[in-house]
Amino acid sequence: MIRNLSKKELETILREIQVYGFCLVKKLITQSAKQRLISKVIKYYNESVVNNLKFKGRPDRDKKDLRVYNLPNKDKVFIDLITNQQIEKILKPLINDKYYRFLPNNVPNYILNSFSARSSGFFLDLHIDSWFPFQGNFPISILILFVLEDMNENNGATVVVPGSHQSGKYTNRDLKNVKVIEAQAGDVMFMDSRTWHGTKANKTNKSRWLINALFTRWWHKQQFDFVNSLPKKIYHKLSNKQKQVLGYCSIPPLTELDRINTKCGYNVLKNF
Repeated sequence: MIRNLSKKELETILREIQVYGFCLVKKLITQSAKQRLISKVIKYYNESVVNNLKFKGRPDRDKKDLRVYNLPNKDKVFIDLITNQQIEKILKPLINDKYYRFLPNNVPNYILNSFSARSSGFFLDLHIDSWFPFQGNFPISILILFVLEDMNENNGATVVVPGSHQSGKYTNRDLKNVKVIEAQAGDVMFMDSRTWHGTKANKTNKSRWLINALFTRWWHKQQFDFVNSLPKKIYHKLSNKQKQVLGYCSIPPLTELDRINTKCGYNVLKNF
C-alpha cells in the first residue's frame, strides 16, 4: 500500500518534521491502494447518508464537511494502511517510549488516537492537535494526512505555519501568512501535532477526500474506545502489533487485582 522509503528519504522526513513541523512526501501511496482506499471511503460515507446517521457533538463548523468517522471499525484495509512498516519507520523515532519495557524495543508502543476521512467544507481555523502548546524535541503526537484526491487553494487545502510547533503558544487565528499545501492524490503529509494548521474553504462543488490519522504516545486518551468497539471479525484478522497500535496493550486495569500498570505486553491479548 505504501512504497518503500530510502534511507535518505527517511532522514529527510524526520529532519523536516523536526525543523519545520511537517513534511509532505510525494507519491507515497501506491496507485492500486489509492483507488481502493477512496472507493472504501466513499462507500462508507454513502452508507452513512443512506442510513441518515447523526453524530452527536459535531460542531457547526463541520456541517459542510463530508466525514467518515472511526475507520478501524469499518474495514481492516484502513488498519493495514496505518500499520505499514514504512509508516512505522517514521513514527517510532518520534513518539515511541524507549522506556516502555513491556514490549520489545523494535516494535511500536505508540497508539492510534483518532482515525477518520474528511472532505473540506467550510475553512478550518488554525489549531493544534497536541491539546496544549509546548517547546522541546519530543512531540506528544503525530498527525498523518493521506491525500486521496488532489488538493489546492480552491478546494480546501491544508494550511500550515512552518516552525510553529516550537512556538510554545496557542494559535493566532488572525494570522494571514500561512503556507498552503498543494498536493496530489497519493501524497502523504506528516505533521508534529503542535504545528499550527487548518484548511482553506472548499469553493468547488467537488469532494477533496483525505484520511486523517493521529498517533499519540501510549498514555493518551483516544477519541473512540477502539478496544471495546472493534468488531470481532476485524480483531481476529489483526497481528499482535496491529492490536497494540489500536490500544490493546495500554488499557487501564479494572482493579489492583487485575494489574497495577497501564502498560502491558502482548500477553494481555489472550483476554480478548
